[in-house]
Amino acid sequence: MLLTACLICWGCSGAPEWPAEGVADARWVAEALEWRLKTGLDDCGENARAVDALTLEWIAGTSEVQLIIETDDWPVLRYYPELKTTLIQAMARQQLEGEETDVESLQRTLRKVVRKTAALKNRRVKPYLKGRRPQTS
Repeated sequence: MLLTACLICWGCSGAPEWPAEGVADARWVAEALEWRLKTGLDDCGENARAVDALTLEWIAGTSEVQLIIETDDWPVLRYYPELKTTLIQAMARQQLEGEETDVESLQRTLRKVVRKTAALKNRRVKPYLKGRRPQTS
């Protein structure tokens, strides 16, 4: 299967092997999130999008993870909605690890992903992750 072959390619090293029969479980999702939250949004193309789709599907369908995201609490999502998947995944990872929601940790994860994403400019996104509005020039 092409997808499986690409998941273990050099450019996507560390990506989890595709789950048996394409069905995710908590262990696979935790492993996938660990890898995904260390990559940029535009890394690994279709492979990353497949991991995103499967992790989000599992998160939406499980009772192990319960997420509520108030957009007012995350102004970055108004301007950079592409970070919503990363925020959901980061929050789910915290819950799977038995941690309380830690906003500062979530912001650090988002900043790390932004730095690794060629399509996003860190200096433009960073102010939205510090709770301040960026200055316009």
